[in-house]
Amino acid sequence: MSGDVAGVGEGRRQLRVAGRVRPHAHRVKVTETQEVELQRLAAARGITVARLLVESVLAGGAEAARTRAGLVDELLMVSRALGRVGVNINQIARATNATGEVQPGAQPALTAVVRVCERLDAVVGEMALSSRRFPPPRSG
Repeated sequence: MSGDVAGVGEGRRQLRVAGRVRPHAHRVKVTETQEVELQRLAAARGITVARLLVESVLAGGAEAARTRAGLVDELLMVSRALGRVGVNINQIARATNATGEVQPGAQPALTAVVRVCERLDAVVGEMALSSRRFPPPRSG
């Protein structure tokens, strides 16, 4: 089932990759209080406790993993916003080319492009700072 996504929470479970096996399993004992906290943190991110533990360790701790996940979510939102603005710019360009006149919506659309690009720069800057504070997760 290469490439299948098994739905957990918000569908953020790892893809199955053909030929990639994970032969090692670890058993971790926790107190009832720790279990409740792990369940809460995992549920908040829509992932399993096992994935939370692995990501937390490999990303430099729970806070680093949470920061990275937040930045990824933010990048997805910026990407969607840029797509919406791009559609508006294309419509304006098409109308401008057809009429030979600058369209009334051109300035607000270009202002929106600048805002989205500034937000993108800010998120990328945060990711750069985050990567200096925490080692990148190991792939494997």
